Amino acid sequence: MKKFYPGRNIDVFFITKNYSIEKFRDCKWNVFALIAIIIVFSQFLSQNIFSQKLQFSYSYINLTRNNGGGTLEPGDTIEVHALVKVNAITNNFYYIDTIRTGTQYINNSIKLITNERILFRGPYTNAALDDRGLYDISGGIPRVRVNLGTGAVNPNSGIANFGVTTGGGTVTPGTVPMFYGTTLFIVAYQLLVTATLGDTIRLTGNFYLDTSGVKRNFRFNYPGIKIIKNQALCSNFSSASFTADGSFKTGNTQNRAQASIVPGYTKVNIGPNAPLDDQFSIANNTSADGTTNNAGPYAPTANPSRVFNGFWDIIGDHTGAIDPVAGNPPTPLGQTGGYMLVVNAAYPTGEAYRDTIKNVCPNTYYEFSAWVRNICGKCGIDSNSVQSYTPGVLPNLAYSINDIDYFTTGTINYSKTWVKRGFIYKTGPAESQFRITIKNNAAGGGGNDWVLDDLELATCYPNLIMNPNDSVSTCTGFHVALSDTVKSSYNNYGNWCWEKSNDGITWASTGVCGTRVPVLQNGMWVYVVDTLFTSAAADSGKYYRLKVATTFPNLSSVNCAVNNSQKVLIKVYNVNCKILNAALLSFYGNIINDKALLRWTSQNEENLKEYEVERSIDGITFSKAGTVAAANDINGASYNFIDPDNISSLAYYRLTLKSKSYDKDKYSKIIILYNKAARFKVSIVNPFKANLKIGIFLPEDGNVEFNLCDLFGKTVSKKTVYLNKGNSQYILFGIERLLTGIYILRTTFNNTIVQNKLFKAR
Repeated sequence: MKKFYPGRNIDVFFITKNYSIEKFRDCKWNVFALIAIIIVFSQFLSQNIFSQKLQFSYSYINLTRNNGGGTLEPGDTIEVHALVKVNAITNNFYYIDTIRTGTQYINNSIKLITNERILFRGPYTNAALDDRGLYDISGGIPRVRVNLGTGAVNPNSGIANFGVTTGGGTVTPGTVPMFYGTTLFIVAYQLLVTATLGDTIRLTGNFYLDTSGVKRNFRFNYPGIKIIKNQALCSNFSSASFTADGSFKTGNTQNRAQASIVPGYTKVNIGPNAPLDDQFSIANNTSADGTTNNAGPYAPTANPSRVFNGFWDIIGDHTGAIDPVAGNPPTPLGQTGGYMLVVNAAYPTGEAYRDTIKNVCPNTYYEFSAWVRNICGKCGIDSNSVQSYTPGVLPNLAYSINDIDYFTTGTINYSKTWVKRGFIYKTGPAESQFRITIKNNAAGGGGNDWVLDDLELATCYPNLIMNPNDSVSTCTGFHVALSDTVKSSYNNYGNWCWEKSNDGITWASTGVCGTRVPVLQNGMWVYVVDTLFTSAAADSGKYYRLKVATTFPNLSSVNCAVNNSQKVLIKVYNVNCKILNAALLSFYGNIINDKALLRWTSQNEENLKEYEVERSIDGITFSKAGTVAAANDINGASYNFIDPDNISSLAYYRLTLKSKSYDKDKYSKIIILYNKAARFKVSIVNPFKANLKIGIFLPEDGNVEFNLCDLFGKTVSKKTVYLNKGNSQYILFGIERLLTGIYILRTTFNNTIVQNKLFKAR
């Protein structure tokens, strides 16, 4: 909506009142101190007046990840945005930037655009003297220059020409692109990211100008953007010690009384004309007067129940919504409902949320995410400052860790729906806290009004698969063998300890601890930990489990260690003990004609009844595939078993050695087989809403192309990803805006196409 910027004279009056001559005399200040104060005051006053004449901001858009958001990877393209809002006649106006390490200028990409990213001038070529823009590498320094305004000349190349302080034109407030009596535009150009993973690129830029005969320059120093690989959000996670102020909590008043949490913004109660630009509210209803009906008219029809007399959606918060895409309905006046952050973004880009996350675990992957919604579909204002009743400036947010950008949400389109945007961050070897910032990354003006809720920090936990998974029976003095398979999306949970408990509730370390190096298997990082001890009568009734952590010190931390392993009960017999002594000497298999052929050999079978063959598709949940009778040969025997079911992708197998007394069973190790000859297989979650979850099996590593098409054959979303052989999961984001109806997912791998029919639900 329209931007109101009151004068800053109150700051000047404050200084004048509190630092009078009488005050200096009382404090016995000398004349030199007085002169210094006058100089500082003059500089402050001059800068203050200058800040009212022009306003600047500096940001970027990740064009490669703009649909659905993402981190910045090598090979991505970003578009730099240097914005200026001109409130007074400005002369000799030009812009210069040196292209920084880790980026490469994309030819002929310099242009001037409006705050809604509509082309205003250009694109300009690289060449000198042919237009107002120039890219030059004289002296090995890659730089761009744009001369701005009426009467500007075409810049020339060469090192000396970049030092020329003339050539800029004049910008008069109120000329197009116009915005309520001022002029608002962006210098934009594109950069290819050439930095490698783990690097940080830093951006700079300089506006040069002359106001009232005073030459000035305004320099940008963007803190930095981290180059990291895009990773899927956690599929197995637990919420960490961060609740974003309880997701802004709940209350029975429309506006929540709370101190400011948005740096540089002013908190106000939501109302007919509030929040304005540079302001925010915390509310459980985004109407102007507490109305809960979101079906009423929008602008240009006057509607006093909507903020700004007809513009904003009337909605409730997101927390606990039955339909996470639709969110909650607005809370009626006097009733209790959840609050959300409501932001009317400023012209300049900048911080919209900041918090310090404490008590996090070192060397640990965290998912940080938030739900966002664009709440104004009628706020656009064209370059002639005429209301266009379009969404206008679309929100685009950047997530920063310790002031370095790690993720951008991409454009948040107006769709009357909430979208989730997040990324994976790994803490440092000794990092126990970090600062998270959400920044407004889009220029202000008509639009850029949004709500934020359900900020979440989650830990990506591994799965621990105990073998056996419930109990072990043995005799006094016999060996007890336990093993645990650790499977994780990441390779950092390599530290482990076995624990023992008398009651299954209170646990203590056995002292058997160590470190393993996980191995990548079918998209998961896997290792096996086993332990062997001689049983005693005192061990009967005790429980064992495995605990893992990302660092060895984290094993002793309640918050950082992972102990979701199945606890195993030890049963020790010492009277008439006929324990199952059968032991497997080998267990292996292969796939022939799409069927699993299993082979094993054993010894000491005198107390063995049979072998039960169990199959699993995930290595966690097993079901019976068949039974083989035991030979009961004390000298041992060999066995074969063919699974009657076809194996189209991946399968896990184990054996249960069934004793003649039912409580003395044993388990074999788990083996993994996959059908190398199988064609790739696609499974989907159907229907879908905000995003599409795709399960896929590949017989080998390679690129997979996903094309989501409507019934007319038009491609509405297209992604190409590199996946490892075996089972994987991919989530197709950025499709929440699609209309309800039938779609076709066409998946291509090695010139083979699989098609799935889908339904998009609300």
